[in-house]
Amino acid sequence: MKNRIFQFATVVVLLSLSLSLSAASGNRTYDDYTIEPMEQANLIQGVDKAWRLAYATDESPIVISFKNGKHCKTYVVRGDHFEVVYECTKKGFGARMVKSSERMFPVELTRAILNETELSKQRILTPDKVDDQRALALIAGFLPDLVNPSYQHLLN
Repeated sequence: MKNRIFQFATVVVLLSLSLSLSAASGNRTYDDYTIEPMEQANLIQGVDKAWRLAYATDESPIVISFKNGKHCKTYVVRGDHFEVVYECTKKGFGARMVKSSERMFPVELTRAILNETELSKQRILTPDKVDDQRALALIAGFLPDLVNPSYQHLLN
């Protein structure tokens, strides 16, 4: 009887350990990232500033372009196959889909890559006004949550 309890406990411990290890190896954290300003010559027309966001060194970076409007700061975030806007509103700083006049990718593609539920959660990240440094940190921190799990490789 004691032998069976020991065998059962051993199986449970090994199963728990293997599940923990597989879950840990499958989940990549996006805490480490780099943000570098783009050269003035590389800026897109109509953009005031731009940065390259990278979560790993061997990836194609995500471009964050900035336009300073009369009442709003707008950060357009574009990866290889998706785009989203982070901007200030009267309610605060948060995310929204790119307007049809500003899209570079088909809306169907962006909707497949971005998580609609998470996008609605990120409509207001902070009610406070943000400067560029804080905005970029918020974007880098929250962008991975916007991308559906099956498309996380677009951030790598």
